[in-house]
Amino acid sequence: MEKKVYELRVDPDLRDLIPPLTDEEHRMLEDSIVHGGCDTPLIVWNGVIVDGHNRYEICRRHSIPFTYEEKPFADKEAAMFWMLEHQLARRNLNSYQRSLLVLRFEPMYAAKAKKRLVTSTGGNAPQPVQNSAQAENGKTRDKLGKIAGVSHDTIAKVKELDAKADDDTKKKLQSGEISIHKAYTEMKDAERSGDTRVCERCHEEKPISEFTLPSNRKERLPFCKACEARARELSKPFLSGGTGIITNRGRTGHVSTGIPDDPAMFDQVISLLQHAQNAFLAAFESTVAQYHPSMVTEEHSDLIRRLIDHIADTAENILEKHLTDTNKEENEHES
Repeated sequence: MEKKVYELRVDPDLRDLIPPLTDEEHRMLEDSIVHGGCDTPLIVWNGVIVDGHNRYEICRRHSIPFTYEEKPFADKEAAMFWMLEHQLARRNLNSYQRSLLVLRFEPMYAAKAKKRLVTSTGGNAPQPVQNSAQAENGKTRDKLGKIAGVSHDTIAKVKELDAKADDDTKKKLQSGEISIHKAYTEMKDAERSGDTRVCERCHEEKPISEFTLPSNRKERLPFCKACEARARELSKPFLSGGTGIITNRGRTGHVSTGIPDDPAMFDQVISLLQHAQNAFLAAFESTVAQYHPSMVTEEHSDLIRRLIDHIADTAENILEKHLTDTNKEENEHES
């Protein structure tokens, strides 16, 4: 295609979909084009710019010739999704910027989720149950998080930060000066600066900022930071020996150094259970991957489902037996 100053159309929906360049980025791009020309073709769909809005504006303003490439997108939405993938692959964006970018596509993903929900429930005017709607919302957040390379919790936090955080905080997030979790925690602390709560370990009433907000949760821990620190100190001698899943003569087992009978050590019990859970799920996922298409039948799938149910029932029985035995020991001790 001949290089010249073409007249193209700008769709505000497409132009504003991608976060604008910073002043410094725009200045560097303009200097590059003014001194070296515009060598990268613009991407166009039916005469509308899909990629290259900044280059188009600079070339038009300085009368610098350029070329463009037409792409046969099925519709405007397809063009938008291409823009998302292209921008994420091309630009060096931090987690906040990537999350903010994919959130601009949330309405489209939510609409798709809603369409799936309506189709699955059937009828001309289906009334989906609340739990189904919540599940679809969760899938939308999971999808956005996967595209951005972050967790669905991070997507939720960035959405709230974008709606509530002050401009200074947003600038720090854009530059990477502050992490998403730190900014979110500080915002929540400011919102509840006068609030207090009672620690479930030391039973003292303390400011809300004295309770940790984990990066993977939206709720604070029920124990104050001082009690957390005490639990960590108590756990050091007992975790140094290591914990994990071992295999011996074809049988698996969970091993760990004994934990003292102290309420402050409950977090370690949860950590060990999560470790066992993650190890099991990793092994389960690896095994299910071997369930090849030629093996798949309804009977075989039902057998796997029954096995999963049996695992859940067995785990619950193990817990109930332990609680019964513990209660029996306490009664014997008291008598």
